Amino acid sequence: MTASETTTTADLIVEGATLDGATVDVVVRDGRIAALGPGAAGGVGAPERIAAAGGLITPPFTEPHSHPDKALSRRSIVPLGLPARLTERPALMQRQRDLKATFTRDEVAGRAGAFLRLAASQGVGTVAGQADIDSVTGLTSFEGVMDAREAHAHLVELRVTAFPQEGLVQDPGAYDLVAAALAAGAHRVGGWPNNERSFEDQLTHLDQVFELAERFGVGIDINVDYFTDPSERLLEPLAERTVAHGMQGLVNANHVGALETYPDDDARRVIDRVAEAGIVVTVCPSNLGGSYPYRGVSRANELLAAGVTVAAGTGNLQDNWEVFGNLDPMDTARLAWHAFPLSDEDDRGVETAWRLVTSHAAKAAGVPYGELRAGGPADFTVLSATTLTDALRNEPGPRRLVRGGRVVAGRAGELWTAR
Repeated sequence: MTASETTTTADLIVEGATLDGATVDVVVRDGRIAALGPGAAGGVGAPERIAAAGGLITPPFTEPHSHPDKALSRRSIVPLGLPARLTERPALMQRQRDLKATFTRDEVAGRAGAFLRLAASQGVGTVAGQADIDSVTGLTSFEGVMDAREAHAHLVELRVTAFPQEGLVQDPGAYDLVAAALAAGAHRVGGWPNNERSFEDQLTHLDQVFELAERFGVGIDINVDYFTDPSERLLEPLAERTVAHGMQGLVNANHVGALETYPDDDARRVIDRVAEAGIVVTVCPSNLGGSYPYRGVSRANELLAAGVTVAAGTGNLQDNWEVFGNLDPMDTARLAWHAFPLSDEDDRGVETAWRLVTSHAAKAAGVPYGELRAGGPADFTVLSATTLTDALRNEPGPRRLVRGGRVVAGRAGELWTAR
């Protein structure tokens, strides 16, 4: 069939992409994959075509741990007269309170919207984001994030966690605010039990998180044993409560840095309990650098060996806690490859790093991992790299995010040049 004889029967065609080691075409019609396979686009016309040239095609990436309400707020620190450079935890916490006390719903919505657009441009289709809910910000941060979620639903699915950063015991009223956010549509309940003043209060915080999860029928997305501090010992009580409440597979634990500091026998016991409870552990490899308190990557390899699902996320981005960040899952995966570290003897280390930001990240976010198949939804990301190793190298080239059968975001090819 010649070009003049071609009939427009599809909305979008991807030609010559690499899927599971094979070269395939993808034909998209009415928001779904009409055909997928070698030569599937032969003789089919479409108003939009992507010449993949062997580039990988994958379900969209997932960002499993982030703070859209705080993202991009670092630029406000100096203009507000707040200290520009801090390293001690109490001072950092106070600066965060002072900063978010200035947040407005529209301002949060604007920054969170920019955050979601950046995520989409990197090929991210789902974001798990925590929104602070406490006596400082009330529901302002949550409402701003929900506004951004609605405005950007065509780009990214944002799963919002109601996050009482200042505590549930030491911050009276936070419990009711979190309940209000869950009633208003928050997807999961969060927490930071280590931030309470005593171990008894920390356990009460945990119990209240599970109480809220059961009351509203939602999962848990909790920051626990945040720092590499051997006194932080709440991961095991979290695992015990997960089993006791029958919430196996419904709990995501972020950071878990203190596990690095446990004696080996203690660590093995706790890891076994985490595996039994089906808890997903999400680490943030970018937490290794800077002058802020070291948070580590937990005992990621030991967790993986025990059958625990481990994901890797961004965490903070250009805010009170983190200077940098670009939401690129390939940068996150590469940092994790170095930080864990993962093996360079064969492809298994690279494949593990890839799963940290794809299938494992989806599980951490509490969403199913997509599958590219004929008849399925036309949601996918097309990269320029032709292998996983080249993808993690982040070699230059365009990247496109397709959702609902439309190219909705992406980035143009960047050129590396030398003169």
